[in-house]
Amino acid sequence: MNLESTQRQPIASLSREFATILIGTILLTLSAKIVVPFHPVPMSTQSLVVLSLGLFLGPVRGGLVVVIYLLEGALGLPVFAGTPPAPAGLVYIAGPTGGYLIGFAFAAAAAGWMVQKLRGFQPAFRATVAVLFGSALMYCAGLLWLGGFVGYGEKLLNVGLYPFLLGDLAKAAIAVVLYTGFHNRGRV
Repeated sequence: MNLESTQRQPIASLSREFATILIGTILLTLSAKIVVPFHPVPMSTQSLVVLSLGLFLGPVRGGLVVVIYLLEGALGLPVFAGTPPAPAGLVYIAGPTGGYLIGFAFAAAAAGWMVQKLRGFQPAFRATVAVLFGSALMYCAGLLWLGGFVGYGEKLLNVGLYPFLLGDLAKAAIAVVLYTGFHNRGRV
């Protein structure tokens, strides 16, 4: 190996990392814009992408993608659900759903961390525990913040938890299936 090829390796690695982060933030932005008709409330596919980022990229890279996505939104880029016409930037993050957005970073990092910690177990089990753990953290952050707007107690659960549980369970199941399928590919 000569000096020139060893100098290219860090550049190639950095380029891959940059591309991974860029693709991740694009996927998150698209998932915020895709609204699936669902009862009792329409749902975006963001939590599916957030959890998948953690599962596939690990805690550091998965969490970093979400943090960069949040920075893009904080800077006013229209990456969040409903932007435009809703105002982007810090005003959006400071709104009622801001806790869930911050919870996305916790969810991706936690799902990535948990799936790595359970490395000796079957992929489906690892992914299931990881997405449940990540989802719980996302809801904790979201509900804690939302409670400042609507109050704490049953009203908070009726507004910020119950309407979303079924959809989020479906998205978590899809993330588990994707992760399991990826890790079981070639095994027949």
